[in-house]
Amino acid sequence: MPRVWHISGANTGFGLELALKALAEGDRVIAAVRTPSRVPDSLRNDGVRIIQFDLTWTQEQMNEYSQKAITAFGKIDVLVNNAGYSYMGAIEESEDTAVKAQFDTNVFAQLRLIRAFLPALRDQGSGTILNFSSIGGLRSYPSNGIYCATKFALEGITEALAAEIAPFGLKAAIIEPGYFRTSFLSSVISGANIAPHLSVYEGTVAHEARKAFEKFDGNQRGDPKEGVKRIWEYVADEGLLKGREKLLRLPLGSDTGFTMRDLAREMNETADVYEEVWRSTDIQEV
Repeated sequence: MPRVWHISGANTGFGLELALKALAEGDRVIAAVRTPSRVPDSLRNDGVRIIQFDLTWTQEQMNEYSQKAITAFGKIDVLVNNAGYSYMGAIEESEDTAVKAQFDTNVFAQLRLIRAFLPALRDQGSGTILNFSSIGGLRSYPSNGIYCATKFALEGITEALAAEIAPFGLKAAIIEPGYFRTSFLSSVISGANIAPHLSVYEGTVAHEARKAFEKFDGNQRGDPKEGVKRIWEYVADEGLLKGREKLLRLPLGSDTGFTMRDLAREMNETADVYEEVWRSTDIQEV
């Protein structure tokens, strides 16, 4: 039986490439997109169901949507929470309305979608939830703090979720792409998703990061086609992932791998330097 993938944001970037990979392997795809008319022709075939979807929907609307999505092919095997965007700027430059919108899209909408599909997945007794985090879910960067905070949140949610749903035969995993050559930065470069400029930060790391967005766009090292191959292989237990233990986190891109190792070293160093300190704060049993 072919797997059925539900992919949010399936019309561009990682979502589109993953959908095409799944189709190439004989699987089926539910392409959940905000604007169905913008879905490329490559997804318009019998193996795809294109369904209008919006991350701003309430829990009730998400619940209704999940029933519609499940009836498309009769089941969902892989729920891919990929859709989202980045709101950039220094912390002081950020504005409440934009920050709340960022969290609603990147965190709360993902929660609503997961809640909507879990009852059906439990009834199946099988299924995998893949939540797209980022290298920014491991480490935060200047002028990326709000976006990274949403990915930190998604990491914590998924870690708990994986343990909670394991008794039902379900899995959850965190996908952690580094900098891949997609259109991800285009909305930032256009000025649509970046906080107003504060001149006091001119010449600091925050504004150097701002300037780097355009320079970096199109020069990322990550290959999206290779990235989605690893994601498909993780689910299918094929290729480079065949026979490997399927851990909670799937790092993609050499930048993510090296960052993960650097972070592990830093955490070990911190624990070593402050060992006397953290041990001193326990209640001393007599």
